[in-house]
Amino acid sequence: MKKKKLSIWTLALLLGCGANFFSCELSKAKRELNVNVRVTPFRPKAGEMVTIEAEIQSPKRLGQSNIQAHLLVPSRGVRTLPLAPVPPRREGKALFRGGLSIGADSPQGLYVVTLTVAHGSQVAAGKGSFLVGRVVGDFMILSAFSNQNVEADMRRYYEDFRRIGGNMVTIHNIMTEKALYPSAVCAKSASAGTAEDRVGLALKLAQEYGLASFISVSWDMTRPMPYSECLASTKEVMAELWKFYRAEPSLAGFYSYQEGSGTYLASQLREFCQAAKSLNPGVLTSCAPYIDDPLLAGYLAAIDDLDIIIYQGAVMASYRKDNRKCFPLRRTKDFTSLSAGATRPRNKITLSHVELFGYLEKRVAGAYLASRQDIYSQILSAAAAYGPEGIVFFTYHACIHELNKTVPEAKESRWGVEEGMKAYTMISRTAASDSSRIGVYIPYSDWWVDRWTNATVPSLDAFRRLGISPDIIPFLPPKGEEILPYYPYHLNEEQLDFLLRHRYVLVLSDIAGMQDTDSLLLKEFIEKGGVAILFGPSIPYGDRFDREALCGARENPAKLHRWVSVQEALGRRTKKGTRFGLRPGKASSWSPLSASARVVAAFEDGTGAALVNEFGQGLCITVSLGLEEMVESVPHFARDIMDFALDRSGNKRAFDVLGLAQELDVAESTVDGQPYLSIVNHKDDPCLVTILPLLLTPGSSFDLRDERTGRFFSRNQSGLLSGQRIRVEVPARDFILLSLSEK
Repeated sequence: MKKKKLSIWTLALLLGCGANFFSCELSKAKRELNVNVRVTPFRPKAGEMVTIEAEIQSPKRLGQSNIQAHLLVPSRGVRTLPLAPVPPRREGKALFRGGLSIGADSPQGLYVVTLTVAHGSQVAAGKGSFLVGRVVGDFMILSAFSNQNVEADMRRYYEDFRRIGGNMVTIHNIMTEKALYPSAVCAKSASAGTAEDRVGLALKLAQEYGLASFISVSWDMTRPMPYSECLASTKEVMAELWKFYRAEPSLAGFYSYQEGSGTYLASQLREFCQAAKSLNPGVLTSCAPYIDDPLLAGYLAAIDDLDIIIYQGAVMASYRKDNRKCFPLRRTKDFTSLSAGATRPRNKITLSHVELFGYLEKRVAGAYLASRQDIYSQILSAAAAYGPEGIVFFTYHACIHELNKTVPEAKESRWGVEEGMKAYTMISRTAASDSSRIGVYIPYSDWWVDRWTNATVPSLDAFRRLGISPDIIPFLPPKGEEILPYYPYHLNEEQLDFLLRHRYVLVLSDIAGMQDTDSLLLKEFIEKGGVAILFGPSIPYGDRFDREALCGARENPAKLHRWVSVQEALGRRTKKGTRFGLRPGKASSWSPLSASARVVAAFEDGTGAALVNEFGQGLCITVSLGLEEMVESVPHFARDIMDFALDRSGNKRAFDVLGLAQELDVAESTVDGQPYLSIVNHKDDPCLVTILPLLLTPGSSFDLRDERTGRFFSRNQSGLLSGQRIRVEVPARDFILLSLSEK
């Protein structure tokens, strides 16, 4: 295949011009021959320069050594990367440096740097990488390729996947009855130098098509093995794969074949990732756990050597009849948000996970295939999540590309991927490109599997009805306390700094109690200027804070309340004296204890239903009612509370959206001063919503534009006192994307 010129790139040598091959004498050192590659920054933006440094260490004089550097460019292929020697040479070390600039039209995806050193029979390699834009990945099922003309079959898949925007693959299922590479450690393996070496073929073709690659590593499955030996075997297999394929320019790192759904998985992945980094520090590591336990997100993010987390959501149920979760499609966004809320403070990568398979009642044409609508809706939900840096399919290769050969319905499912990815690009770059700065916090607890379902999920759906897209921020264990089963006890300063620096409003919904680490986090977050909203019916206790001082009030016993009235207008939606009826049910109330606390809403007996308390430099808002009850009975007051808290933390929302149901996903961001709003409707019927712009200058004119069609919904004068209301229909099982421009 003819290589294209890298016309959009400006390759710049930072220290002189270097040849593609260098001859150098490396002095004696105490270390083995190895190569370390450092690439900075990891997430360059257009106009920035990427610096690449390679340090070669040698135990003795090597004489003439061949040094080659290659760069895999997403969707373009491999290019030789010029590097220049950096004097002076030190004992046992040689340093090379180069650079390149990122253009506005640089291809998106993961760029892989590979530097190899060869001297006689000695070979060493080092890896480095950086990310531009977003990843579009797939799990390639190695065992599914035809036995006849494997290369042609693999080429057809790569070409097909690249056409829909693919730029990364995980080479999966490398073990069948034999290892699909010429292994010396597995009981049965492919013959060297033949088409049976499917791992080698996949990597070589991936470099041609510009696909960054991960190898899925398991233990030796070609022979019976006690579970106690599986991890050691996995490490042995990974070391062998590195030895065979380290020089392949497409190889970015290793993926853990072992999945899991609880915090028990953290220890296994810690060892897996440490083993990978011991091969070379620049090797990337990835995994795809299930989200049965939300605390797993934080414990995985705490693993320094783990780079990429792909949370599986199980929205398409399971092939097992005893596992019938079949989460609503909108949970794709929630699982993605949970993972991103953990990885962002640690500077790791989260990728959304979309399931292209179907089981039992979800099957299409009796095949291992999801319908086009289920695929499309999942991608739309993933697009509405803030934080991920791309999307991964399980699996475009097996479910779309392969089934397309024999199942006519697979063409329709492919449409779901194609159209979904068009929508994904539009939404993720605009409406979902920034955080709402509202974070639903999940503290440490041994019982979060149940609380996720009973407390967090209802709160997330309540936010959907409010038209607000919160981040989900799970507990992150502090450094040194991430080893299970030991309890964490100390404040995570890194997470506290992240929350304060990004000016989050923390929302705790129906949290009864907090351990030391979380109670201290909440106390210091508010004391140092943060804003927190504590929604009932349970308001948290904590050993590390005085509850009455934090809330500024004493909690009264729960009893039946009939209505609530606004005592202080926090915004323009609800005036003082406005009364709202409540659903039958008991709720606690609060009596102020200090001058710093004021009742902003009261029950019919005069006791506090919502209080605002100044605490240190920050603000604690206590609301007796649950978030779901607030949205049901007093939605306008709930919005006033949210915007009051956001304003205190220096943030604002651009839209109110009324008439939403829990089956809709919402995303809202401002890009270069222009607000964007996306609404995804997962219902079978169209949904009519009302949109109110919030930040317009009184008397100004504005355009509300449909970014899909170019149609304008309104070009009227804004009237903030009466509210400019625009009625918009969101199509069934589809989305709208709107932009607002003030004139």
